[in-house]
Amino acid sequence: MVAIKNILNKYSKKLDRLDLELIIAYVLGKNREFVLSHPEYKLKKTQITNLKSQISRRINHEPLAYILGEKEFYGLKFKVNKNTLIPRPETEMMVTLAIKKILDTKYGILDTKIIDVGTGSGNILISLAHRLEHRSCLPAMLRIAKQVGNKYKFYGIDIHGKALAVAKQNAKIHRLDKKIKFLRGNLLNPIISNLKFISHNSKLIILANLPYLSPEIYFSCSKDIKKYEPKSALTSQKEGLAHYEKLFKQIIGLKQKCSMLHALCLMEISPEQKEKITKLIRKYFPKAKMKFYKDLSRRWRICELKIFNDQ
Repeated sequence: MVAIKNILNKYSKKLDRLDLELIIAYVLGKNREFVLSHPEYKLKKTQITNLKSQISRRINHEPLAYILGEKEFYGLKFKVNKNTLIPRPETEMMVTLAIKKILDTKYGILDTKIIDVGTGSGNILISLAHRLEHRSCLPAMLRIAKQVGNKYKFYGIDIHGKALAVAKQNAKIHRLDKKIKFLRGNLLNPIISNLKFISHNSKLIILANLPYLSPEIYFSCSKDIKKYEPKSALTSQKEGLAHYEKLFKQIIGLKQKCSMLHALCLMEISPEQKEKITKLIRKYFPKAKMKFYKDLSRRWRICELKIFNDQ
């Protein structure tokens, strides 16, 4: 039998130390603290065989999240697999911004529909719903608003059935499966084709972390990304903005059906796309209000778009 310290010594030069510790913990069914505090602990033969398999996967650049089957996002753990994009830390700011907008009385008091297009594992929508459903985390004004009948309606949309299956599983894990309705379709199509989900004067918050890497940028990505993560969730034509252009066209179609539409869109972008998406927005919504936010690395990451019926 082999002790934890022997495994760490043997593979530390081949793998990132943190990754190795987490893989050992995963195989043992323990946490990382156990691995660090029990270096003399000896693994069984079956555990060693399993461990070698998982280490081999990581050496071959398979993302750690796929090996462990989960990824932490906004303080919650989400199941992920090869059918879903791995949640990124920079995307957490979309949840934070959405919460701030919802705390605004325009969204906090009135009936609000929150739509996550391209939901993937559901990490954005579930994190947001989880925070809103835990009233103790919210300011007193919003807690009162919820008590007098304000109801948030959450919709997660994805074109891929296997990704939706993962999102539904995550919603159930976090006890939000009764709060979130998952729909299969291309961006807003399930909403546009069935207006029972919204009313003529709906207030919408649309969250979109759509594929936005241009083919050129995707080509320069690491092997972890190109070899394992779903390309369809990462790349888009027209310099990475084809999916967003389609979303804008769909919003126009939605406006034609909803006489008093008021929509707020939060979209994750690639930093170099700020000027390009600005021009694209002006093409479809000349009077719309825009605002851009930088991530913790001081790079442009989120585009905020406000659309009213008369725009």
